[in-house]
Amino acid sequence: MFELPADPATWSSQELAFGLALAADEQKAEDVCVLGVQELLYVTDYFVLATTQSARQTKALADALNETAKKALGHKGRVEGNQRSAWLLIDLGNVVVHILTEEAREFYALDELWADADRYEITPEGEDESPVAEEVGSDAPTEE
Repeated sequence: MFELPADPATWSSQELAFGLALAADEQKAEDVCVLGVQELLYVTDYFVLATTQSARQTKALADALNETAKKALGHKGRVEGNQRSAWLLIDLGNVVVHILTEEAREFYALDELWADADRYEITPEGEDESPVAEEVGSDAPTEE
């Protein structure tokens, strides 16, 4: 299980990625995961992937996650795409968030494209408990 520091302003890149993933889960996104791509790319360290049911939900989730990012970074990220897009991207530098409708996520297959990345699933512990981030095939994520 991964514990986030209470103050978002102190989050590392890894903590920002997990904080955004947990926020996406709280906003009813589906199939939320974090991919550690720092060993595969030089432009960013983490991808956050989240699935939505409509372009409208995609836009609402992007707005909510940008507010979470603002608390952590003091500024919002740059959003690529428009209100009717099936895929919105939020560029926060060391963390890039991909919000896709179910059809777009299946079509673009980012999960398969970045299959070599460290993958952390966001899964609820129970109905009354907060969601947690767990590395697939490992006990817990490493610290930066």
